[in-house]
Amino acid sequence: MKNTIIKSQDGKLEVKYSEVQNSCMCVSLFALLQYLLLFDEDTIKKRTCYFLGYAVNEDISRKLPGYHFKVKQTVNKTFTPSRWMDKLSLRIFRNCKYPFIQNTKIYAQDLGFLSSLIGRQSYTMLADAPNFLTMNMQPDSAEYQRHLHRNNTLQGKLEKLLYGNVAVHTLGDNPQCVAFYLTEKNHSPVLDNKKVIINSFQELWQKSSDTKKQFIMDLFGVNTDDAQKLIGKNIMFLTQPLVQDNILQENEYLTLLQSIFNHYDRSKVIIKTHPRDAFPYRQYFPDIEVYDKKVNIQLLLLSGVRLQKAVTICSSSINAFPNEVEADWFGTGLHPNLRQFYGEEMKPFRPYNQMSL
Repeated sequence: MKNTIIKSQDGKLEVKYSEVQNSCMCVSLFALLQYLLLFDEDTIKKRTCYFLGYAVNEDISRKLPGYHFKVKQTVNKTFTPSRWMDKLSLRIFRNCKYPFIQNTKIYAQDLGFLSSLIGRQSYTMLADAPNFLTMNMQPDSAEYQRHLHRNNTLQGKLEKLLYGNVAVHTLGDNPQCVAFYLTEKNHSPVLDNKKVIINSFQELWQKSSDTKKQFIMDLFGVNTDDAQKLIGKNIMFLTQPLVQDNILQENEYLTLLQSIFNHYDRSKVIIKTHPRDAFPYRQYFPDIEVYDKKVNIQLLLLSGVRLQKAVTICSSSINAFPNEVEADWFGTGLHPNLRQFYGEEMKPFRPYNQMSL
Protein backbone atom coordinates (compact mmCIF):
# COMPACT_ATOMS: atom_id res chain seq x y z
CA MET A 1 0.00 0.00 0.00
CA LYS A 2 1.28 3.43 -0.87
CA ASN A 3 2.53 5.25 2.22
CA THR A 4 0.71 8.51 1.52
CA ILE A 5 0.49 11.19 4.21
CA ILE A 6 -2.96 12.43 5.18
CA LYS A 7 -2.90 15.78 6.97
CA SER A 8 -5.61 17.62 8.82
CA GLN A 9 -6.54 20.92 7.21
CA ASP A 10 -4.53 22.93 9.73
CA GLY A 11 -1.53 20.63 9.30
CA LYS A 12 -1.17 19.88 13.01
CA LEU A 13 -1.97 16.15 12.90
CA GLU A 14 -1.21 13.58 10.25
CA VAL A 15 -1.64 9.88 9.58
CA LYS A 16 -0.47 7.50 6.88
CA TYR A 17 -2.59 5.17 4.78
CA SER A 18 -0.45 2.25 5.90
CA GLU A 19 -1.14 3.06 9.56
CA VAL A 20 -4.91 3.58 9.32
CA GLN A 21 -6.82 0.87 11.20
CA ASN A 22 -10.29 2.42 11.51
CA SER A 23 -12.59 4.43 9.29
CA CYS A 24 -14.96 6.64 11.31
CA MET A 25 -17.97 7.72 9.23
CA CYS A 26 -20.43 9.91 11.07
CA VAL A 27 -23.14 12.42 10.27
CA SER A 28 -23.75 13.72 13.79
CA LEU A 29 -21.64 15.22 16.57
CA PHE A 30 -23.11 12.61 18.92
CA ALA A 31 -21.59 9.74 16.91
CA LEU A 32 -18.25 11.54 16.55
CA LEU A 33 -18.06 12.12 20.31
CA GLN A 34 -18.97 8.49 20.92
CA TYR A 35 -16.16 7.26 18.65
CA LEU A 36 -13.60 9.56 20.27
CA LEU A 37 -14.57 8.31 23.73
CA LEU A 38 -14.55 4.64 22.73
CA PHE A 39 -10.98 4.46 21.45
CA ASP A 40 -7.60 5.30 22.90
CA GLU A 41 -5.75 8.51 22.16
CA ASP A 42 -3.27 6.92 19.75
CA THR A 43 -6.09 5.39 17.68
CA ILE A 44 -8.19 8.54 17.38
CA LYS A 45 -5.18 10.71 16.51
CA LYS A 46 -3.01 8.45 14.34
CA ARG A 47 -4.91 5.36 13.22
CA THR A 48 -8.29 6.70 12.11
CA CYS A 49 -9.49 8.35 8.93
CA TYR A 50 -12.63 10.45 9.39
CA PHE A 51 -15.48 10.89 6.92
CA LEU A 52 -17.82 13.52 8.27
CA GLY A 53 -21.40 14.64 7.78
CA TYR A 54 -22.95 18.06 7.38
CA ALA A 55 -23.61 18.48 11.12
CA VAL A 56 -19.85 18.44 11.85
CA ASN A 57 -18.69 21.97 11.10
CA GLU A 58 -15.35 22.99 9.64
CA ASP A 59 -14.00 24.26 12.97
CA ILE A 60 -14.10 20.66 14.18
CA SER A 61 -13.33 18.74 11.00
CA ARG A 62 -10.19 20.71 10.15
CA LYS A 63 -8.63 19.73 13.49
CA LEU A 64 -9.01 16.02 12.86
CA PRO A 65 -6.27 13.95 11.22
CA GLY A 66 -7.09 12.08 8.04
CA TYR A 67 -10.09 14.24 7.20
CA HIS A 68 -11.07 13.37 3.62
CA PHE A 69 -14.69 13.84 2.89
CA LYS A 70 -17.62 15.91 4.07
CA VAL A 71 -21.02 14.65 2.99
CA LYS A 72 -23.63 17.01 1.58
CA GLN A 73 -26.79 17.86 3.45
CA THR A 74 -29.94 16.01 2.51
CA VAL A 75 -32.75 18.57 2.50
CA ASN A 76 -36.16 17.12 3.34
CA LYS A 77 -34.87 13.59 2.66
CA THR A 78 -34.84 14.04 -1.12
CA PHE A 79 -32.17 13.74 -3.79
CA THR A 80 -31.74 16.01 -6.80
CA PRO A 81 -30.34 14.52 -10.04
CA SER A 82 -26.95 16.09 -9.30
CA ARG A 83 -26.89 14.44 -5.87
CA TRP A 84 -27.75 11.10 -7.47
CA MET A 85 -24.76 11.50 -9.77
CA ASP A 86 -22.50 12.57 -6.91
CA LYS A 87 -23.49 9.53 -4.87
CA LEU A 88 -23.11 7.18 -7.82
CA SER A 89 -19.70 8.61 -8.66
CA LEU A 90 -18.58 8.16 -5.07
CA ARG A 91 -19.72 4.52 -5.11
CA ILE A 92 -17.96 3.77 -8.42
CA PHE A 93 -14.66 5.46 -7.55
CA ARG A 94 -14.62 4.63 -3.82
CA ASN A 95 -11.87 2.03 -4.08
CA CYS A 96 -9.75 4.28 -6.29
CA LYS A 97 -10.03 7.38 -4.11
CA TYR A 98 -9.99 5.68 -0.72
CA PRO A 99 -8.41 2.22 -1.21
CA PHE A 100 -7.35 1.96 2.42
CA ILE A 101 -11.01 1.69 3.53
CA GLN A 102 -11.02 -1.94 2.39
CA ASN A 103 -8.35 -2.75 5.00
CA THR A 104 -9.97 -0.90 7.91
CA LYS A 105 -12.67 -1.61 10.44
CA ILE A 106 -15.62 0.67 9.76
CA TYR A 107 -17.45 2.44 12.57
CA ALA A 108 -20.28 4.35 10.96
CA GLN A 109 -23.65 5.95 10.73
CA ASP A 110 -25.06 4.41 7.57
CA LEU A 111 -26.94 7.48 6.31
CA GLY A 112 -26.96 9.29 2.95
CA PHE A 113 -23.62 9.51 1.20
CA LEU A 114 -21.95 7.44 3.91
CA SER A 115 -23.72 4.32 2.63
CA SER A 116 -21.71 4.71 -0.59
CA LEU A 117 -18.48 4.83 1.40
CA ILE A 118 -19.43 1.75 3.43
CA GLY A 119 -20.04 -0.09 0.17
CA ARG A 120 -20.57 -3.79 0.81
CA GLN A 121 -18.21 -4.05 3.77
CA SER A 122 -19.30 -5.02 7.25
CA TYR A 123 -19.46 -2.23 9.82
CA THR A 124 -20.26 -1.39 13.41
CA MET A 125 -23.06 1.12 13.90
CA LEU A 126 -22.45 4.26 15.95
CA ALA A 127 -25.38 5.77 17.86
CA ASP A 128 -27.22 8.81 16.52
CA ALA A 129 -28.70 9.93 19.86
CA PRO A 130 -29.73 8.52 23.25
CA ASN A 131 -32.23 5.67 22.77
CA PHE A 132 -32.31 6.36 19.04
CA LEU A 133 -33.33 2.80 18.10
CA THR A 134 -36.05 2.59 20.75
CA MET A 135 -37.48 5.87 19.50
CA ASN A 136 -37.09 5.38 15.74
CA MET A 137 -36.92 1.68 14.90
CA GLN A 138 -40.07 0.15 16.31
CA PRO A 139 -42.46 -1.51 13.80
CA ASP A 140 -45.03 1.25 14.35
CA SER A 141 -42.57 4.18 14.39
CA ALA A 142 -42.61 6.78 11.62
CA GLU A 143 -38.95 6.20 10.69
CA TYR A 144 -39.35 2.42 10.48
CA GLN A 145 -42.43 2.79 8.29
CA ARG A 146 -40.47 5.12 5.98
CA HIS A 147 -37.86 2.38 5.61
CA LEU A 148 -40.50 -0.17 4.66
CA HIS A 149 -42.07 2.20 2.15
CA ARG A 150 -38.74 3.15 0.59
CA ASN A 151 -37.81 -0.52 0.21
CA ASN A 152 -40.81 -1.04 -2.06
CA THR A 153 -40.43 2.08 -4.20
CA LEU A 154 -38.68 2.28 -7.56
CA GLN A 155 -36.12 4.68 -6.05
CA GLY A 156 -35.40 2.26 -3.21
CA LYS A 157 -34.98 -0.72 -5.53
CA LEU A 158 -32.66 1.27 -7.79
CA GLU A 159 -30.56 2.43 -4.83
CA LYS A 160 -30.20 -1.13 -3.55
CA LEU A 161 -29.08 -2.23 -7.00
CA LEU A 162 -26.49 0.55 -7.28
CA TYR A 163 -25.23 0.80 -3.71
CA GLY A 164 -26.34 -2.32 -1.86
CA ASN A 165 -28.95 -2.93 0.84
CA VAL A 166 -27.26 -0.53 3.25
CA ALA A 167 -28.40 2.40 1.09
CA VAL A 168 -32.05 1.67 1.96
CA HIS A 169 -31.96 -0.44 5.12
CA THR A 170 -30.24 2.13 7.29
CA LEU A 171 -29.81 2.48 11.07
CA GLY A 172 -28.16 -0.94 11.11
CA ASP A 173 -31.18 -2.78 9.69
CA ASN A 174 -29.13 -4.94 7.31
CA PRO A 175 -26.76 -7.97 7.40
CA GLN A 176 -23.65 -5.81 6.86
CA CYS A 177 -24.12 -4.21 10.27
CA VAL A 178 -22.55 -6.71 12.65
CA ALA A 179 -22.62 -4.74 15.91
CA PHE A 180 -23.97 -1.66 17.66
CA TYR A 181 -22.26 0.73 20.06
CA LEU A 182 -24.99 2.20 22.27
CA THR A 183 -24.95 4.53 25.27
CA GLU A 184 -27.79 2.69 27.03
CA LYS A 185 -29.97 -0.37 26.48
CA ASN A 186 -32.24 0.07 23.46
CA HIS A 187 -35.21 -2.03 22.36
CA SER A 188 -35.78 -2.69 18.66
CA PRO A 189 -36.18 -5.69 16.31
CA VAL A 190 -33.16 -4.29 14.43
CA LEU A 191 -30.97 -5.50 17.32
CA ASP A 192 -32.00 -9.15 16.94
CA ASN A 193 -28.95 -11.38 16.38
CA LYS A 194 -26.59 -8.38 16.51
CA LYS A 195 -23.73 -7.82 18.93
CA VAL A 196 -24.53 -4.90 21.25
CA ILE A 197 -21.90 -3.03 23.29
CA ILE A 198 -23.23 -0.52 25.82
CA ASN A 199 -21.02 2.21 27.30
CA SER A 200 -22.41 5.41 28.77
CA PHE A 201 -20.61 8.64 27.91
CA GLN A 202 -20.09 9.28 31.61
CA GLU A 203 -18.38 5.91 32.06
CA LEU A 204 -16.14 6.42 29.01
CA TRP A 205 -15.29 9.98 30.07
CA GLN A 206 -14.21 8.86 33.53
CA LYS A 207 -11.92 6.23 32.00
CA SER A 208 -10.30 8.74 29.61
CA SER A 209 -6.90 10.26 30.28
CA ASP A 210 -6.61 13.96 31.05
CA THR A 211 -4.82 14.55 27.73
CA LYS A 212 -7.57 12.78 25.80
CA LYS A 213 -10.25 14.81 27.60
CA GLN A 214 -8.42 18.02 26.75
CA PHE A 215 -8.05 16.93 23.10
CA ILE A 216 -11.82 16.38 22.87
CA MET A 217 -12.63 19.66 24.62
CA ASP A 218 -10.26 21.56 22.31
CA LEU A 219 -11.64 19.77 19.26
CA PHE A 220 -15.22 20.82 20.06
CA GLY A 221 -14.13 24.26 21.27
CA VAL A 222 -15.54 23.91 24.78
CA ASN A 223 -13.82 26.09 27.40
CA THR A 224 -14.40 27.99 30.64
CA ASP A 225 -16.33 30.71 28.79
CA ASP A 226 -19.09 28.19 28.10
CA ALA A 227 -19.67 27.55 31.79
CA GLN A 228 -19.69 31.30 32.46
CA LYS A 229 -22.39 31.79 29.83
CA LEU A 230 -24.65 29.35 31.66
CA ILE A 231 -24.32 30.94 35.10
CA GLY A 232 -27.75 32.08 36.27
CA LYS A 233 -29.51 30.16 33.49
CA ASN A 234 -31.22 27.14 34.98
CA ILE A 235 -33.63 26.37 32.11
CA MET A 236 -32.26 25.08 28.79
CA PHE A 237 -34.41 24.89 25.66
CA LEU A 238 -33.11 22.25 23.23
CA THR A 239 -33.84 23.15 19.62
CA GLN A 240 -34.20 21.04 16.48
CA PRO A 241 -33.59 21.94 12.82
CA LEU A 242 -37.33 21.91 12.09
CA VAL A 243 -37.17 24.79 9.60
CA GLN A 244 -33.83 23.67 8.17
CA ASP A 245 -35.30 20.22 7.43
CA ASN A 246 -38.49 21.69 5.92
CA ILE A 247 -40.70 20.13 8.58
CA LEU A 248 -42.12 23.52 9.64
CA GLN A 249 -42.25 26.89 7.96
CA GLU A 250 -40.42 29.70 9.76
CA ASN A 251 -43.65 31.45 10.79
CA GLU A 252 -45.11 28.18 12.10
CA TYR A 253 -42.03 27.47 14.19
CA LEU A 254 -41.93 31.03 15.49
CA THR A 255 -45.55 30.80 16.66
CA LEU A 256 -44.79 27.60 18.57
CA LEU A 257 -41.68 29.11 20.19
CA GLN A 258 -43.53 32.22 21.34
CA SER A 259 -46.15 30.08 23.06
CA ILE A 260 -43.54 27.79 24.63
CA PHE A 261 -41.39 30.60 26.05
CA ASN A 262 -44.47 32.21 27.63
CA HIS A 263 -44.37 29.31 30.13
CA TYR A 264 -41.03 30.41 31.59
CA ASP A 265 -39.11 33.31 33.09
CA ARG A 266 -37.08 34.28 30.03
CA SER A 267 -34.24 35.71 32.10
CA LYS A 268 -33.58 32.17 33.33
CA VAL A 269 -33.75 30.52 29.89
CA ILE A 270 -30.88 29.71 27.55
CA ILE A 271 -31.54 28.40 24.05
CA LYS A 272 -29.17 25.54 23.11
CA THR A 273 -29.27 25.23 19.32
CA HIS A 274 -28.99 21.95 17.45
CA PRO A 275 -25.73 21.81 15.40
CA ARG A 276 -27.73 22.03 12.15
CA ASP A 277 -30.24 24.61 13.34
CA ALA A 278 -29.88 28.00 11.60
CA PHE A 279 -33.08 29.65 12.88
CA PRO A 280 -32.44 33.35 13.87
CA TYR A 281 -33.32 33.05 17.56
CA ARG A 282 -31.53 36.26 18.56
CA GLN A 283 -33.55 38.24 16.03
CA TYR A 284 -36.89 37.05 17.37
CA PHE A 285 -35.98 36.60 21.05
CA PRO A 286 -33.43 39.29 21.96
CA ASP A 287 -34.34 38.88 25.65
CA ILE A 288 -33.23 35.21 25.74
CA GLU A 289 -29.60 34.05 25.85
CA VAL A 290 -28.59 31.83 22.91
CA TYR A 291 -25.84 29.21 23.03
CA ASP A 292 -25.18 28.38 19.38
CA LYS A 293 -21.74 26.82 19.54
CA LYS A 294 -21.90 23.62 17.49
CA VAL A 295 -21.40 21.17 20.31
CA ASN A 296 -23.70 18.44 21.58
CA ILE A 297 -25.31 18.71 24.98
CA GLN A 298 -23.63 15.48 26.14
CA LEU A 299 -20.18 17.08 26.10
CA LEU A 300 -21.45 20.13 28.00
CA LEU A 301 -22.83 17.82 30.68
CA LEU A 302 -19.53 15.91 30.84
CA SER A 303 -17.68 19.20 31.27
CA GLY A 304 -19.68 20.00 34.40
CA VAL A 305 -22.65 22.08 33.21
CA ARG A 306 -25.56 21.82 35.67
CA LEU A 307 -29.19 22.84 35.10
CA GLN A 308 -32.53 22.56 36.86
CA LYS A 309 -34.78 22.07 33.84
CA ALA A 310 -34.49 20.94 30.21
CA VAL A 311 -37.25 21.89 27.76
CA THR A 312 -37.88 20.73 24.19
CA ILE A 313 -40.53 20.15 21.57
CA CYS A 314 -39.35 16.62 20.78
CA SER A 315 -35.53 16.49 20.80
CA SER A 316 -34.16 13.07 21.80
CA SER A 317 -31.24 14.88 23.48
CA ILE A 318 -33.47 15.44 26.49
CA ASN A 319 -32.75 11.78 27.33
CA ALA A 320 -29.10 12.74 27.96
CA PHE A 321 -29.94 14.67 31.13
CA PRO A 322 -29.81 12.90 34.51
CA ASN A 323 -33.19 12.24 36.12
CA GLU A 324 -32.64 14.94 38.75
CA VAL A 325 -32.93 17.51 35.94
CA GLU A 326 -36.63 18.20 35.39
CA ALA A 327 -37.73 17.64 31.79
CA ASP A 328 -40.58 19.48 30.02
CA TRP A 329 -41.72 17.75 26.81
CA PHE A 330 -44.20 19.49 24.49
CA GLY A 331 -44.29 16.69 21.92
CA THR A 332 -45.30 16.14 18.32
CA GLY A 333 -48.93 16.99 19.03
CA LEU A 334 -48.11 20.70 18.64
CA HIS A 335 -48.37 20.54 14.84
CA PRO A 336 -49.59 18.00 12.24
CA ASN A 337 -46.26 18.17 10.38
CA LEU A 338 -44.44 17.10 13.54
CA ARG A 339 -46.81 14.16 13.98
CA GLN A 340 -46.35 13.15 10.36
CA PHE A 341 -42.54 13.27 10.49
CA TYR A 342 -41.81 11.95 14.00
CA GLY A 343 -44.94 9.95 14.73
CA GLU A 344 -47.71 10.44 17.26
CA GLU A 345 -46.24 8.14 19.92
CA MET A 346 -42.73 9.62 20.16
CA LYS A 347 -41.92 10.10 23.87
CA PRO A 348 -38.77 10.52 25.99
CA PHE A 349 -37.31 7.51 27.79
CA ARG A 350 -36.88 9.25 31.14
CA PRO A 351 -39.25 10.96 33.63
CA TYR A 352 -40.83 14.07 32.09
CA ASN A 353 -43.63 16.59 32.33
CA GLN A 354 -46.07 16.49 29.42
CA MET A 355 -46.58 20.12 28.45
CA SER A 356 -49.24 21.78 26.32
CA LEU A 357 -49.65 25.26 24.81
